[in-house]
Amino acid sequence: MIWETTPMSPDAVSGLAGAWPAGRVRRALLRKRSRFGDGAYSALRWAGAGLFGAVVLGLLVGIGSDSSAAFAHSGVGFIWSGTWNPAAGQYGAGILVLDTLLTTAVAMVLMVPIGLGTAVFLSELAPRWLAGPLSTLIGLLAAIPSIVVGLWGLLVLTPIFANQVEPFLASVPALGWLFRGEAYGPSILLASVVLAVMTLPTMVSLSRSAFGGVPLADREAALALGATRWQVVRRAVFPAARAGVSAAVTLAVGRALGESIAVAMVIGNRPAIPESLTTPGATLGSAIVNQFAEASPGIGTSSVIALGAVLLILTVLVNAGGQALLRSGSGSQAHTAGALR
Repeated sequence: MIWETTPMSPDAVSGLAGAWPAGRVRRALLRKRSRFGDGAYSALRWAGAGLFGAVVLGLLVGIGSDSSAAFAHSGVGFIWSGTWNPAAGQYGAGILVLDTLLTTAVAMVLMVPIGLGTAVFLSELAPRWLAGPLSTLIGLLAAIPSIVVGLWGLLVLTPIFANQVEPFLASVPALGWLFRGEAYGPSILLASVVLAVMTLPTMVSLSRSAFGGVPLADREAALALGATRWQVVRRAVFPAARAGVSAAVTLAVGRALGESIAVAMVIGNRPAIPESLTTPGATLGSAIVNQFAEASPGIGTSSVIALGAVLLILTVLVNAGGQALLRSGSGSQAHTAGALR
């Protein structure tokens, strides 16, 4: 068999021959630009990481050096020493740590059930026309400055707690011992309520995002098996979103531990062992706000900065515990999923 070919014109041959070098040049330019973009992105990324590391290192070095005099004066016992009396030259963070942990714990007891229930309602139960406006209102609550929340607690909640809430709680037979004593208004309980209001938007927003990340197929499978809407939430949605809910609680605890302005306005600022939840107290943050401007130069100022160091240690421990909880929760979920497969 004889194959016949059509001869190509000289112009076509020259055009075909010239196309290959042009294509190679174009690809080389693209590779060069890609390498330049990757290099610029990598340099920018490392520069940002280095700047962040330098800021954190500078913060740690500054706090450590400025608080060294207090720790040299009181030793490590400064953290758990129970006396804070600058007038007598006695500096210890023990009572302040106790009040900080107690205030945060009461705030979480009040906030977590409300925040989790609100998130479940907005994500799973509320109609769309209601869930949207309510979510917006809760998001706006997070934008309110802490000093405004503190003023609201001082001017509005303080007389209500002093005249109505605290006397009523003291009269409850089963809970009266938690609220015994004189009803002053400014107290650990009031500070906990203010903290619960301030951390509620964080809990609701993050928990709702965690619920929204659960695949729709999980809900449909539970409904196909005859589960009610509440059973779908309890058996399918919540277990899958447990890690996100734990992260929300961790961030809320960190926010509550570090809050200072609003707490200082409603807690009463009395560094003493609390006899009940209705007695005034003082947290690490409120003590820093109230004592820094009046601290005597030298050991006084260093002791106030040392309170900031103790607060930083507490916050780091809480975040580390939250990360460990998240890792353990993710591991158990993966193990369960593997067993099911």
